[in-house]
Amino acid sequence: VLMKVCHPNMNMPFFKISAKNKKLVGRPKSFHLHQVYIDIYNSQIILQNNHHVLINGKQ
Repeated sequence: VLMKVCHPNMNMPFFKISAKNKKLVGRPKSFHLHQVYIDIYNSQIILQNNHHVLINGKQ
């Protein structure tokens, strides 16, 4: 988890931002950000490296 609401009683909607890393081929100690997940307003947005943006699993 990269970021989330810590105090849900504030005037902010609940949200959470998390990410998934992927190993780089030929570089065993290196990683790159492969996907970013944003959960907000009962929806999930997925930002994928070199791919379409998905909202609740759909393009």
